[in-house]
Amino acid sequence: MIKINWKKDFFSSKYALLSSNQNIGEFNQHSFSNFSIGKLNDTKLKFKKKVFFNSEIDIIDLTLNKPIGSIKFNSWRGGTIISLNGDSYKWNHDNFWNSKWSISQNQKRLIHYKSSTKTGLIESSVDNESLILCGLFVHNYYLLSLIILSALVIIISTS
Repeated sequence: MIKINWKKDFFSSKYALLSSNQNIGEFNQHSFSNFSIGKLNDTKLKFKKKVFFNSEIDIIDLTLNKPIGSIKFNSWRGGTIISLNGDSYKWNHDNFWNSKWSISQNQKRLIHYKSSTKTGLIESSVDNESLILCGLFVHNYYLLSLIILSALVIIISTS
């Protein structure tokens, strides 16, 4: 079982990824940009939005400088599909508070995530650094969407 801890500042979207208190990577969600960068050991990925209002993300391996997959969000039916190197995975929230989520394949949970405000834990039964980074990206994508939606509701309700 692979265990990775992360920490971040309160309103930050930059994560430090740690194993045995050693820095092994980082994840930086560029909030008002169309891309994010994740690094875990020797794996370095770029998550790039295809079109501004589109709900599909390209996953690009920055070492090989080529696309290796995509992420398709489906807010209405639930679940997000991650396609990576020819395999498909499903990302899901595991609780109402969105502090636990997981990635599974064929109904078998492969990676489980737990988070609090500034820290979190990843437990993975598979050695797939790209998939681990995808799970962080999807979670942050939903968090950012929730923040933007909340801000819009506040703006509209005070107008």
